[in-house]
Amino acid sequence: MEFKLSKSDFGFNYKDLIIFLIPFTIFMYYLYIYNPGVLTYDSFAQLNQISTSKFNAIHPFFHTFIEMLCLKLYPNTKSVAILQITIFSMMWMIICNYTRFKSSRKQLALQIIITLAISLIPINAIYSITLWKDILFSYFLMFLSFLTYVLIDKDFDVSYGFVFIFCLSIAFVSQLRHNGFYIMIVFLFIIGLYLFKRDKRNKLYLTIPTVAIILILLVGSLNIAYNVDSHQKDMIFSKVSHALADYDLNLDLDKSDADKIHELINETDIKTYYQKTSGDTIYNHIPDKKVYFNDKSTYINMLISYSLKNPVYSIRYILDSAPIVWDITRDDDWKGTVYNLKVDSSKDHFYSSNPNKHPVTNYDNVSLKNQGTDEFNRLDSLVHKVKDSKLLDTLFDSPALYMYLSFVVLGGIYLITKSKDMFLIYLPNMLNILIVFVSIPAQDNRYLYSNLLVFYLLVIIFISILSKNRNYLN
Repeated sequence: MEFKLSKSDFGFNYKDLIIFLIPFTIFMYYLYIYNPGVLTYDSFAQLNQISTSKFNAIHPFFHTFIEMLCLKLYPNTKSVAILQITIFSMMWMIICNYTRFKSSRKQLALQIIITLAISLIPINAIYSITLWKDILFSYFLMFLSFLTYVLIDKDFDVSYGFVFIFCLSIAFVSQLRHNGFYIMIVFLFIIGLYLFKRDKRNKLYLTIPTVAIILILLVGSLNIAYNVDSHQKDMIFSKVSHALADYDLNLDLDKSDADKIHELINETDIKTYYQKTSGDTIYNHIPDKKVYFNDKSTYINMLISYSLKNPVYSIRYILDSAPIVWDITRDDDWKGTVYNLKVDSSKDHFYSSNPNKHPVTNYDNVSLKNQGTDEFNRLDSLVHKVKDSKLLDTLFDSPALYMYLSFVVLGGIYLITKSKDMFLIYLPNMLNILIVFVSIPAQDNRYLYSNLLVFYLLVIIFISILSKNRNYLN
């Protein structure tokens, strides 16, 4: 293991400062306009936990902990946004630095153009100032994909220092979103098996999983240190109840089974509130959730049984309930949130739902400082125009489009390098796509925001590999 962060790999200079400052400056301008940042329903729930010191795992505590540290350093929600802006800018600078030939002006010019384009796309700027766990999760998932590329580029001959950084990124991804833990466990299994088959001598197949699991446990121990209530939404329950509601409406069920479903979910509520692409519409209208937990196996077995009896319909149900994964355009039946920019004109709050359900001292009356100014209206109009235009929304925001484009770029990388190892770069994001696909129907872009980021990463890698192997851009 001889990988070192040497000057030949990471010699930072003014070129890197330019790359860093492009997203940092543009995103900070968004923060200035949307001062003090974009607060959602989730944001107020976490702020409530921080202000009362009563923590629960409805939202991953590690993210709440990060927000708490930011607010202790500077008691304003802007501090969280500034951290996110800085983290993305630094990660992107490191990515561009590593993949750039230091003497290549053409490659630097391309990186500057791509960085500028990424920074000007509203979804990237808005997300950088939105207090959502999914933002940092997506940043670290992108960075983990980059570190996987470095691992491949160094022919798996890396130092323990690199292993630590690699495993720390795995630990962060696992703790920043609930499903991140399952993604990273599968990732560790696959990467460990791959390393074992490829090269048993350097023991990386043992070192990486061991160090990663230790770091995951250390980060996870924060829950114990802060006495975090384990209560959180049961995703399996949400998925089962939604699917059974769909089957009740669309399949010919035995009367006893239908009656059993109606014990859990009122038949009228199913007909009134069921939406194929929203799990919360049913989950939130279950009056007594103990009914499910008292007879969990019956409901799960019922779902499995009817899915096996009706395989074609069950596959169609999964596809129709998760269009964000595969459907490029946001059709009329798919009205998932691109980003949360909703203003309560009566209170001048900037959030998606009434924060009074989660009262937060010093934050209840947070408001948009620049709302109503010409500068605010110009930028806000642009941001909404992109979100509300079907064409622009597809071009700049569609997770499925960027997934397909990533496959194309990965194919190009493979054709040049003839290395199957390169497909590992997309493994973390592919696992995220799969777990979103099979989890509750949820159509917000934030769940698959990493699709966009990893595509940007692959483009930068493709340019670097093309330059290296064909002597272009040098």
